[in-house]
Amino acid sequence: MVNNNKKNRLIAKLLSVTLLFVILAACSSNNNGNNNATPAPTTEPTTAASDAPAESTEPALDPVKLTFIYPVAADPGPDQKLVNEEINKYLQEKINATVELKPLTFDEYEPKLNAMLAANENFDIAWSSKGWLGNYQPYIDRGAYLELTDDMIAKYAPEARANIPDKFWPDMLAADGKVYGFPIYQVAAKQKSLIIQKRFIDKYSLDVSTIHSYSDIEPFLKTLKENEPDVVPLGLAQNSRGMYIDPKAVGTDGSPVFYMKDDPAYTLSTFLNTANDRLPYFQKLHEWYENGYINQDAPVLQNINDLKAKGNVAVSIEFTSKPGGEIGEKAINGGNDVVYVPISDSYFTGIASAMHVVNKSSKNPERALMLINLLNTDKYLYNLICNGIEGTHYKKVDDTFIEPIEGSGYTPNGDWVFGNQFNAYLKPGQAADTWQKTIELNDNAVVLASSGFTVNEESVKAEIANINAVKNEYETALETGAVDPNKVLPEYVSKLKASGAEKVDQEVAKQWDAFLTQKGLK
Repeated sequence: MVNNNKKNRLIAKLLSVTLLFVILAACSSNNNGNNNATPAPTTEPTTAASDAPAESTEPALDPVKLTFIYPVAADPGPDQKLVNEEINKYLQEKINATVELKPLTFDEYEPKLNAMLAANENFDIAWSSKGWLGNYQPYIDRGAYLELTDDMIAKYAPEARANIPDKFWPDMLAADGKVYGFPIYQVAAKQKSLIIQKRFIDKYSLDVSTIHSYSDIEPFLKTLKENEPDVVPLGLAQNSRGMYIDPKAVGTDGSPVFYMKDDPAYTLSTFLNTANDRLPYFQKLHEWYENGYINQDAPVLQNINDLKAKGNVAVSIEFTSKPGGEIGEKAINGGNDVVYVPISDSYFTGIASAMHVVNKSSKNPERALMLINLLNTDKYLYNLICNGIEGTHYKKVDDTFIEPIEGSGYTPNGDWVFGNQFNAYLKPGQAADTWQKTIELNDNAVVLASSGFTVNEESVKAEIANINAVKNEYETALETGAVDPNKVLPEYVSKLKASGAEKVDQEVAKQWDAFLTQKGLK
């Protein structure tokens, strides 16, 4: 009996050792055990991140459900739910969470975000930017976004933070010196360009090298109007205004301040003191509108992409043209190839032009930040939300390129919305060095003296609200050419002044002077 017991114990030990070796062998052969973190590119982007699902190394967590709202150019398609389900399978393994994705078109994003905040409706993560949708500082001032402290980021998003060059990080600081968002690392320079369909460039032998401003396109628009009756020569809408460029000024759409290139004092340049300079621009747009170069529904059309989707808009405007961006524009333009034609300098805009923010009322801010970390470091998750499911929505060509499946049911066309874009697959037509060129664009862009400057609007909140109401009343009509600027522009300026624009300009100038002094520029 004793011998039998010894024998049984020996067998048990042998089985235990054998099982241990099996487990160790399985772990060592698993190719998915990396953390998917992608170091920030310096001279060229890394390819270290795996695009296969990674096994979770997180400690046990209680299950939570998150909500993520973000803007898209158009409806992503009927497979949005299918992709969302696949994402949730992965997130449950990684951080024991699920997320409800809520894409909203550009024109409905801001109203919906405001309505959700006003009603205290639950959501966890939103998309934000400086100077555009979900405008960073104004929403911070109203207490909408949660402060993301260094400790929180170090604990819940360390890999994503390690990817952001330290020299870029100050761009995330709000007026109070704190951080309320996490940047989406991508192109950090803004260059305004005309988008022109290549078929018309070829057909009418347009020399794009001769186009340096909006006015240079006029002969081409005239040719299109005379020879292409079913084509919109220049497509504009409520969300496509802003072709005006002052070559003497430094700044870009969304900049907190503008100043003149030859002014060593960096004197603040405002709309009020440059309104008369814009009169010829508004006059030209009105002339084009009257001549039928611009679509007649421009002042009431909310989203220009609704018009471009028909494929018959020859020329439109892009505010952030970037290497490889023509591929996304092709999809928006009914499958027609397009060419970017720059009409402005390239300005370094920092990293705050696109970011994720956490709702201050979020019940699970830590888990929300963990999801943000994954969106910016996990190549599999990032490409799943950007491109859908491999074999269903796209075919993988190699480790770098994919080929979208036509009519697959999922086309969000918004890689720049979801996370670190250097983790993105390239698509047909994009150059293999797209990310290298993006880095060069960032490095070569003009750095504004206002980089890092944020306006504290607390003392002029009422005036700014009134000014925004006036802008909504007049700007679209002027920027689409629908009204006579000789009559309307003076009326617009008068109402801006009555709304407190001069007081706001004085406050901004005061803060701007203090900023310049602090930086040693004054």
